[in-house]
Amino acid sequence: MFKKTRKKLTVFYSTCFLGFFFVFLIILYFSLVQLMDHQQLEELETYYTEQYHDFFEHMYDQDRKLEFNPNRLYFYYIYTKEQTLVHGDETYKGLYKEIESIYSVKDTSESFVKKLHWNDEHFLLLSKPIHFDEELLGYIVLGKSTTSQYHFFQKMILLFVVLVIIFTLFIGFLSYYMAGKAMVPIENALEKQKNFVSDASHELRTPLSVFYSSLDILAADESKNVSDFGKELIQDLKDEAELMKELLEKLLFLARHDQNRLEVKKESFSLTDLLVSISEKFQRTLREEIVFQTDIEKDIELIGDPKKIIELIYILLENAVQYTPHGSISLKLSQTDEKIKIVVEDTGIGIAKDELPLIFDRFFRSDAARKRDGTGLGLSIAEAIVKEHGGVIQVQSELGKGTTFCTLFPSIKQ
Repeated sequence: MFKKTRKKLTVFYSTCFLGFFFVFLIILYFSLVQLMDHQQLEELETYYTEQYHDFFEHMYDQDRKLEFNPNRLYFYYIYTKEQTLVHGDETYKGLYKEIESIYSVKDTSESFVKKLHWNDEHFLLLSKPIHFDEELLGYIVLGKSTTSQYHFFQKMILLFVVLVIIFTLFIGFLSYYMAGKAMVPIENALEKQKNFVSDASHELRTPLSVFYSSLDILAADESKNVSDFGKELIQDLKDEAELMKELLEKLLFLARHDQNRLEVKKESFSLTDLLVSISEKFQRTLREEIVFQTDIEKDIELIGDPKKIIELIYILLENAVQYTPHGSISLKLSQTDEKIKIVVEDTGIGIAKDELPLIFDRFFRSDAARKRDGTGLGLSIAEAIVKEHGGVIQVQSELGKGTTFCTLFPSIKQ
């Protein structure tokens, strides 16, 4: 139980931290990208402002002229409003053709920004209209290479992936360690509780036996001197002592199971014959308002303790009777190559959805169960028996429609 809880806490802690860490990295990455784009755009705007008059003069150049300088930081191309190139300072030969194909479908009377990927290079482009006396003369496209920044962010993504992997392992180990530390006081407290239950159950058996024997002696020796009311009182005390004895036996059973000291004498036996025998006996004890049905496959063998299996089946059947005022109860047995399935189904009052995860807890009793007899330990014992036999027990229920308990054991065919 604690190992499972520790793993759940580890997964929870790791998921929470990695979630925050992952969100932080995403925010950091996009913040840096936006900051870098904004800074580069400001550089282009500054260059445009500084060179504005030169751009305006080039609008009146008679000859189309492109100057090439691969060492230039910025490049620009000046076009007329008819999208005819009149001048350009370029750093990448042939880039203007790609730009012309893009801007041929753009409204060049407005400023806009565009990112371009061309020949394994990345560029940031800024288009600005050129006006004179509120008349549109043309437009200019300024740009700069952002290839180095692009590669930088690619490496940053790779670094983030490596960091996530490293921190996942680190946080996983740290979370597992911290979860273990958190479980220590709980584990100690539960261990003390288990020891107390075991010790108290053992210690109470002797005085309870003495008390019950004393009642027997009192009833036998003083039968003539005890009034009718006294006899009824003695019988009530004996009944309560029987209930107390039954409760102690159940507590001892669970205590031995918790301490892995439960004696289970496993042998191969016919589960089919066992369930048929239980069914015949159980049928005779039922009220007329309940219909009992069986569907038991033949020749099914199980390796286990027959006495414990009998106790398991009776717990499930009596639980069904207790919560089925009228209707039907069915007992089914089937087998596959991997599993042996025992199903106890009823059409009783059912179990509320929020109570289903709690029904195997010790002393848990639903609101409906509080109106009936019982210790609240039956299903806990049933679950313990199933686990001792390497199986699992499952439950499905719906209020007003009934409950189904499905027990799965390893098949002897394996």
